[in-house]
Amino acid sequence: MLHPLVALLAVVSLGTAGGATEQSHGPSETGAGGSVVQSPRDELTRLREEKRRLHQRLSELRAEEGRHQEDSEHATGGAGEAGEPEAPASSEQAAPPSAVPPSQEQAVSEELRALRQEVAELRQAVMSAEARFARPVEPVKPPEAKSEPEPPSEREAALDLLRNSEVLTVQNASPLERQVMGEVMVANRTQTGEVGFVLEPRVRVGTPWKVEFGAGAQLQNLAGEQEGTTGAVEAYALGQLVEEKRAVPQVALLGEVTSPQGDEGVSAEARVLATKTFGQTRLHGNVGYRASQDSPDDYLLGLAADHPIGDRLLLQGDAYYVNPLGDEEASVNASVGTGVRVGSSFVVTGAVGVNATAADVAPRLLFGVIGRI
Repeated sequence: MLHPLVALLAVVSLGTAGGATEQSHGPSETGAGGSVVQSPRDELTRLREEKRRLHQRLSELRAEEGRHQEDSEHATGGAGEAGEPEAPASSEQAAPPSAVPPSQEQAVSEELRALRQEVAELRQAVMSAEARFARPVEPVKPPEAKSEPEPPSEREAALDLLRNSEVLTVQNASPLERQVMGEVMVANRTQTGEVGFVLEPRVRVGTPWKVEFGAGAQLQNLAGEQEGTTGAVEAYALGQLVEEKRAVPQVALLGEVTSPQGDEGVSAEARVLATKTFGQTRLHGNVGYRASQDSPDDYLLGLAADHPIGDRLLLQGDAYYVNPLGDEEASVNASVGTGVRVGSSFVVTGAVGVNATAADVAPRLLFGVIGRI
């Protein structure tokens, strides 16, 4: 009676063990903590796909490197260096044949191990090939310190001296820069046409900020004047407002104050100056207004031009209109002159002109010496 019972128990135990074995070989859905665990067959599929893509990318990089190597050989006339990484041997070729066919579990494990190693080697090979084609990152250069402007050449310095030696009434709009100049002018008439001896010494100081300062004196001994020579002190400032660019001229503002002289009291003048360059030639325009304490105010409108010949000669000329607001007559004045550079620091200037009113036309002569101090 025991034999049938023992046989039944054996069959039941064999069925339970078989179910457990089949369950252990099936894919697991979840791992510890509920995370998804990939089955060996899914990992095999993923690794095979990644291996295919890595082989394709490595082939593309080798082809591109071969083209670069051919260009290098054509350029240098020699053979380039072969530096591409070798693709790792396939797991199917590397695995030795087994005399005894393994079980299914062993086959999957062996293929997984070989694929993991081969994919890791392929990744390293692709990274090395891509690194050779990567453009090197240039280091960030620190900002260069602003250097001081280069000193002007000898010719530029000579032209600058010539162009700042104007002896005419209509002035340019270019203030001196970083230099000091002295000048002495002698004339047989004042700017408004009074006959007599006129002496005007002056000092001009240029700054780096496009502003010029100056001070001087006016000594006059007019014809028929019984009291002899009279003098006045003057001071001025000239500042650039607009720099010349294309069609826009250079614009500056001049302010000047003169102490009493003779019958005239304190006077002040404001003038707008404009300069436009056309090649070597410069054109100048002035609009000014002078207010005097004991004489009628007047205004001035003027045009001028200058042109250098070489770096030793400057031709210049101007024409201006002065109109007093009182009973005095208006006058029209015109002058032409020249400046000759002597050495590297001095310019001798001279001009001749006419002063015309409704009643008379009289010549005006002017002579001067200008130099750097």
